[in-house]
Amino acid sequence: MKKFFRYKPIFVSAVLAIFVAGGVFCVAPNQAKAAKPTKWQKMLEKNDVDRALWQKYLPKITRSEYNKVKKKNSGSVNVQAQVKSKVTKWQRKLEQRGIDPALWQKYLPKISRKECNKVLKLWKKMGSVGQTAVQTSSLGPEIAVGMWYNSKDDIFKIKADKPYRIKDKDGNVIVPEIAGDSTTRVKYGGDGKLKVYSSIAETLVDDNVTFDAAGENNADIIFDVDRSIKPEWGDYSHFRGKIEVNYYHSDGKDDFGDIYNGCKTCAVTQIWIINKLPLEQYVWGAGETTGTAGSDHARVMTTIFRTYGKWYIDNATKYKPMGFKIRSDAGSQIYLGYDREQKFPKVRQAAEDTRGRIVMYKGETALTPYCSYTNGKTRAMKGYPYLKSVKDHKKGTKKSLKPGEGGNHMWGLSANGAIGYAQDGKSWTWILKHYYSKVNISGIY
Repeated sequence: MKKFFRYKPIFVSAVLAIFVAGGVFCVAPNQAKAAKPTKWQKMLEKNDVDRALWQKYLPKITRSEYNKVKKKNSGSVNVQAQVKSKVTKWQRKLEQRGIDPALWQKYLPKISRKECNKVLKLWKKMGSVGQTAVQTSSLGPEIAVGMWYNSKDDIFKIKADKPYRIKDKDGNVIVPEIAGDSTTRVKYGGDGKLKVYSSIAETLVDDNVTFDAAGENNADIIFDVDRSIKPEWGDYSHFRGKIEVNYYHSDGKDDFGDIYNGCKTCAVTQIWIINKLPLEQYVWGAGETTGTAGSDHARVMTTIFRTYGKWYIDNATKYKPMGFKIRSDAGSQIYLGYDREQKFPKVRQAAEDTRGRIVMYKGETALTPYCSYTNGKTRAMKGYPYLKSVKDHKKGTKKSLKPGEGGNHMWGLSANGAIGYAQDGKSWTWILKHYYSKVNISGIY
């Protein structure tokens, strides 16, 4: 397993502090508590009833609503047995092909070979346009990732593997189509404007310029964004989805200067490269794992990566002035895009195996801290009932380790301990539920 990087802490929002160390992150215990579940909700959770069946009755499930769920799903097979039915190989085949669950949901809980072929036949009939539309919808919500920033004197160089277009910050099309191998340059043009040139006549735009697919199909276009300073983990410069260049200026009245140049009161000007893409494709480019420690371990790590990204989509506001939700470096979690996806294909395979699955606690996206090692037990985190002290696997145990030593805060999942459990034959869901108490692994798309 690739050694985790070491980084210093970065605060993420007013209600959440993310500390990244050893290539991992943890959460400060100051998040607002979720509504207290009723006994009827607890009974559904105890019986492991699929949350999708009763989500609409939250935040307080009544006895009447409980009985509705129970009655609706009783029939010849009890609710618990129905929910826990083993996934058939035919369902896995549909999932691995990226076919939208909406096309085969009616055949659950056990999809047969005949039903699988029906779905595949329908899929084929839809043609290339329909397939693309359905597949894109199953890739999850869009996430905006702050990749890196340049100074006012630097130049961004952008091209793609397919024709692309250029739009201003209001979505107005500046140029409807540019050949994919044509390089567009962007630099600061003064007075808060960006200068776009090279592939087009020199044009000034306010604040932001967007590059996306000329045919509006951003599911398979790949942009090449040259960067003058290469990151320590390698030259990763190809990204799926859309690319934005965004001008940001702070006059020193906020605390961003403290993050980026060590001065809270200093004026800061940055030109950011932002990658916007579906959450699922974001997971394909995860830089926190190589996927080489076994399939179940890779599924654990991609599920955590997806969960963390989803939390940011829903809650993060720290980087709103800069135009994105989450950073691509250890300030949030490491994302390296298409090049990483190509270099470590087992990560994408694990993501496809767990497509759309996230860790949830009482109907909300959980925060899933993890570290490399513990001293034999993880630590409980106050305010987070699913972060309890649990026994770690011997593979993740360093007896004399102290909290914080080597970046090991010991909250949540032990990455090396998870490897040990996976090698013992434990499933990825078992591992997640061992380290995160009383959570559900739910599909959100």
